[in-house]
Order: sequence, then structure tokens, then C-alpha cells
Amino acid sequence: MKLAFIGLGNMGLPMARNLVKAGYEVYGINRSKGREIAFAESGGKIGLSLKELAQQADVIMTCLPMPADVEQMFLGPEGIVANGKKGQALIDFSTVSPDLCVKIASAAEQAGMDFLDAPVSGGTVGAEQATLSIMAGGSEQVFDQVLPILENLGKNIYHVGKIGNGTVVKLLNQLMVGIHTQAASEAMALADKMGLPKDMLHRILSNSFAQSRIYDRHFTQFVEKDEFQPGFALNLLHKDLVLVKKMADDNGAALPIGAEVEQLIHTAKAEGFGEKDMSGMYLYMSEMNEQRQGTK
Repeated sequence: MKLAFIGLGNMGLPMARNLVKAGYEVYGINRSKGREIAFAESGGKIGLSLKELAQQADVIMTCLPMPADVEQMFLGPEGIVANGKKGQALIDFSTVSPDLCVKIASAAEQAGMDFLDAPVSGGTVGAEQATLSIMAGGSEQVFDQVLPILENLGKNIYHVGKIGNGTVVKLLNQLMVGIHTQAASEAMALADKMGLPKDMLHRILSNSFAQSRIYDRHFTQFVEKDEFQPGFALNLLHKDLVLVKKMADDNGAALPIGAEVEQLIHTAKAEGFGEKDMSGMYLYMSEMNEQRQGTK
């Protein structure tokens, strides 16, 4: 079986490597050729164009940052659906919108292909350790067909119903990630103002009802180390919250806290924090507090 993996970024590269480790023949494509070289050094195969891969691969997987990238990759004139073959299984691990998933699935079906929207959660650590949560929408028969592949990428793998449902679950996850990120950032920045050591706060709250995986991630992997190179950039979290807000608006649902968090992150991006890890909201809140102090 020949696999194609398109998008060898912070998540995609370790995922593709895990498929190579599992013994699959995996061809990789990435916009940055340095990532392709890193993949080849791990035993992956490179050198085929997107069109060639679309014509040859049995299963094509994508993990891309933005919805426009996903749409172009699948539905563009040089993309997968236009150049693929009947019977292919297409899996998108990206976070897009439910509507885009339905659009891609419809085009794939007309071309005789099968599509699953299967976004993932677990961050770069989960991608590296093959412990991701994977939430897949689409045909259960196709899900069962590709499950052996997915089992080399994650430990918590769910079929959640029709096309788009995987993305709905992922966007709800991202809504809570955004809110938890803001809550943890505000708490840590306020602790600083109160002269309370953040490591002590983390030890206590980790054994209290305020504990969350996001708080633990942000503090132990980034804030405590004063290192904010992105595992998952604030720009991408904002993109996801915009998608959440549109999903809510389109379906008549209120997001009073989620909408506020989306606007706060939008402002943080505008002030230069977008390329930092999403835990960088702590830095933004600290800066806000300093500015407030300066106005007193």
C-alpha cells in the first residue's frame, strides 16, 4: 500500500514519520523543501509531484494550516480530486469548517473517491508519541478500512458520524482550548502581580478543580521555561476560533465567552504575539497588566 502525506509541519512531520516506522511506504510533500529532506532522512520517500502522488497513492492524507490551503489541495485544478483515481481514500487531518468538509466529500464522491474529515488533538507531543485523539467523520466502512493506519497515529480514535462531524467535535475542542488558554493566562499574569510564585500556583491548582491539560501544557512546556516557540501558534488558535464563531453564527448559537476570547486573541495577534505559541497569551496579559499599572 502506497501512502501520501501532504503537509510536513509541526504536526504532519512526526505523524508521517510514525507511519514510516510502522512499515508503510510513505511519500511526503511539503511547501518547505527542508521539511521534505528531514522526512527523507527518517526513511520517508520524496520527489513525486502532487499530481503524480494523486495518480499513484492508495491513501492520501493532508495536514495543512489554513482552510484555503486544504481547499486548493483537494479541489484546485492541480489538486487531488482532479488528478486522483477511483477507490482512493482521502483523509484530512486539518482543522477547517464543516461546510468545507462536505464540499470536498461531495467532489470526491463524484470522482469515485472516499473522504474522511479526521482532525486531531494532542499537540506536537501527541503527534510524536502517536497518542493523538482522532475524530473522524464520514463512511463507517471507509473508517474501518483506514483504521489500521490511524492506529499508528493516535490512541483515542473515534468515528463520530457523517462528514463534517469530526470537524464539529474538533472546533468544540478548540473553543474550550481557547477559553482555557485565556483563563490560565489571566490567572498566571495576576499571580505575578500578587507576588505569588507561578510554580507553587501550578502545584496547588494541578490538584484542585482549576486543573486543566491546557494550563499544565502552557506552564510546564512554555511559561516555566520562558520559551514560546510555537508548538501550536496563537495565529492558528485564532483561526480555529474564527471558524468556531462562524459555525455558531450559522447555527444560531450564542458564544458570549468564546467570542470575547476570539477578540482578545485577535488583538494579541495585532500587537505581535501571533507567531508565538498559544501559551504566549500569558505574555500578552502580562503586558496588559503593565500598561494598566503605567496609567495609574
